[in-house]
Amino acid sequence: MLTIFHGTARVDSNSRKIANFYDELLGRKNIPHQFFTLENVEAEIFNKTFYNPKNAQLESIETHILAPTSKYIFIVPEYNGSFPGMLKGFIDASDVKKCFHNKKACLTGVAEGRAGNLRGMEHLTNIFNHLKMNVLHLKIPISQVHLMLDESGKLNNPEMMKLIEQQIDLFMEF
Repeated sequence: MLTIFHGTARVDSNSRKIANFYDELLGRKNIPHQFFTLENVEAEIFNKTFYNPKNAQLESIETHILAPTSKYIFIVPEYNGSFPGMLKGFIDASDVKKCFHNKKACLTGVAEGRAGNLRGMEHLTNIFNHLKMNVLHLKIPISQVHLMLDESGKLNNPEMMKLIEQQIDLFMEF
């Protein structure tokens, strides 16, 4: 199973708009996938790394979404020069062996600044390598994302759209 993983709980974010483009593109390519966002995750999950008993929502997410996933496309906004702490908290709270070990990841960074969350993608790559995940070499930094979206919030940059399509094609072969 392929899962698009939107890495923030912020509602109506620009990263969500990019994640929606990935979702639409995978649909157009008839690639089976699912969409997961931190938007609907209970806040208490982000604050716990070791717990007993396990949070019921997290257990359901692990069983039905994360464990069956073999490939992840992570869409990650820049927060303070890196990736969101809520994403790190979610990973830490998860059963990493069951949910992330020996799986594949593809990364896209999203930022209103000029670096496209390059540093955050590198931080995340290091964590994923520690978790025994394989990360696709083509990481896309989307800089000044607000200039690439039209009035309705849709990605409207032909060069970026083509690059994302190339990334997906590579990831499907990965």
